Amino acid sequence: MLQRIRDKSSGWMAFTILGLVIITMAFFGIESYFSPKIETYSAKVEGPAKYWIWGKPSREVSQDEFRRRFEAQRMQERASQGEAFDAVAFESIDNKRRVLDEMIDEQVLALVAEREGITIGEAEVAAELKQMPEFQVNGAYSADQYRLGLAARGVTHAQFMASVRADMARRLLPSQVASTGLATDAELGEFLRLSRQVRDIALIDLPTPSAPEAPDQAALEAWYEANAARYRSPEKVAIEYVEIDANSLDVPTVVDEQTLRARYDEQRGRYVTEPLRTAAHILVAAPADADAATDQAARERAQALAEQARAPGADFAALARENSEDLGSKADGGLLGPIEPGLFEGPFQDALFALDEPGQVADPVRTPDGWHVIQLVDITAGSSRSFEEVRAEIEAEYLATERDRRFSDLGNALVERIYRDPTSLGPAAEATGLEVKRSALFERGRGEGIAAIAEVRAAAFADNQRIERQVSEAIEIGPGQIVVLHVVEVVPEAQIPLEEVAERVRADLVADTLSKASEAQAQALLERARAGESLETLAGEVGRTVAELPGVTRQAPLPPALITEAFRLPAPVEGEQSVGVVRLGPDRHALLKVTAVTEGSLEGLDEETRKALLGQVAQARALVEAEGYIRALRREYTVTVAEDRL
Repeated sequence: MLQRIRDKSSGWMAFTILGLVIITMAFFGIESYFSPKIETYSAKVEGPAKYWIWGKPSREVSQDEFRRRFEAQRMQERASQGEAFDAVAFESIDNKRRVLDEMIDEQVLALVAEREGITIGEAEVAAELKQMPEFQVNGAYSADQYRLGLAARGVTHAQFMASVRADMARRLLPSQVASTGLATDAELGEFLRLSRQVRDIALIDLPTPSAPEAPDQAALEAWYEANAARYRSPEKVAIEYVEIDANSLDVPTVVDEQTLRARYDEQRGRYVTEPLRTAAHILVAAPADADAATDQAARERAQALAEQARAPGADFAALARENSEDLGSKADGGLLGPIEPGLFEGPFQDALFALDEPGQVADPVRTPDGWHVIQLVDITAGSSRSFEEVRAEIEAEYLATERDRRFSDLGNALVERIYRDPTSLGPAAEATGLEVKRSALFERGRGEGIAAIAEVRAAAFADNQRIERQVSEAIEIGPGQIVVLHVVEVVPEAQIPLEEVAERVRADLVADTLSKASEAQAQALLERARAGESLETLAGEVGRTVAELPGVTRQAPLPPALITEAFRLPAPVEGEQSVGVVRLGPDRHALLKVTAVTEGSLEGLDEETRKALLGQVAQARALVEAEGYIRALRREYTVTVAEDRL
């Protein structure tokens, strides 16, 4: 048998198999056979393959990216809701999927931008940057604020510009779709007919049925067995933890003069600013890969525009509005605003900073976007603050930096020691001189002390900590505050004996009985009203009166369920009653009747209000159409979600 294989190993079939193996290794690499790939994404987006099964464009939402976005959303919700913030509800899988879906949409749009070859020019990116509120002081762009902002983010100018360019490319197509949103007067009329509709209603606030007789033991046992899931003690854990608080660390309180002067020299750029130049430009577009003839034609046109701009009495702004192909600045007469060294690089910057007097126009320069005709509009003098003027500021920053350095060093030492032995917290705490504390038992949704912090509870109930009993990673619980924890006790979820929850079971059973009786009473009266009996007759039977509520709008200060039902019911017609039932509480219902409907209209609207409302309707439609466009794009891509990693 082996001999026959050897005899045929030099035939055409052997060469075919060998060729397929070589091709496979060329595409996937031989290491893929020996190093299994461990997926760590929260979501993955894949587009159609370019070459049969190869060349699929793809992007991933990593676990770290998702976690950062989710935590940012948590902080935003907590800040906006205050005491009403529900940490447990926020952790729901539906909420996590909502945040993840936003990130998936972004990756889909990024792939579409790549597919369509969308690029954003430097001038457009610079204009966008200058509109960002975080880089403005008193409503105007500040180069100093921009530098401080980048330092806080820990990114370079090039990195930030690249991220802004990518974000603008992602948003371009949806914004173009949204910009086409239109609304007609007929649609506005229909919108107002519904939104301004007024209804007259009548209702009976039904009484709560009489309390049932006290349930006997058999009834309690039957209810308890049927609703056993209600009467379980939640899983609880207890943790050991160490905490590092930057505010409690010992740091120097006095800094010597030499150190402060050295710091001033290192950061001189913060205190001595170069003059800023305000520029305008005219772009004659020419792709970077344009052929020689196209490029030469663009250059000659740019040169001609430069000569026109230099002519006595020439209006550069008018020339730019008429000729520039930069959509971001054309309407503003080519104005780019204040420009500092480094904002534009290469020939554009060189040409601009070679000009000496406002009004001068440079010879055309080439960038990847095309040929630029640049005019120096204004020069803003730089500023300088002496060491003595900023000494106190430098000292405060230095002391804060020392505190941050001490905090960072201590945190890194703790984490490094934990990596050596992730199953015990004691050795790491001893090595770093930190105190190990212990919490009381707490639940997944609530706790006291350190366990009152949602991030601590989430880490404690993560599988790595709760099941595998590993020491957690550093958990940031506030500015300059981290906690590392180790689960030391787990009390599993368990059924609570009936004897311990008998009163609770009795209360639940009585409440359920009253709820069902209230529902049955309401439904019986509803059937009679539908059969033609008047509300006055029905109200008299239950000892109530009919409340008349004329002119109810969708914004009326009434229970939301009542408003919803009042506007859900059909308009009354001859010979029929438009009636319904509203649940106002666990054992409280109301019988509702719509007696009249008045449609909203455009009458009485002045022209300015009409235009504003028309714009609102158009904007609402634009948002819906943009969202629909993104949903349609998602159908072209394969999205894989790893819910176990959320």
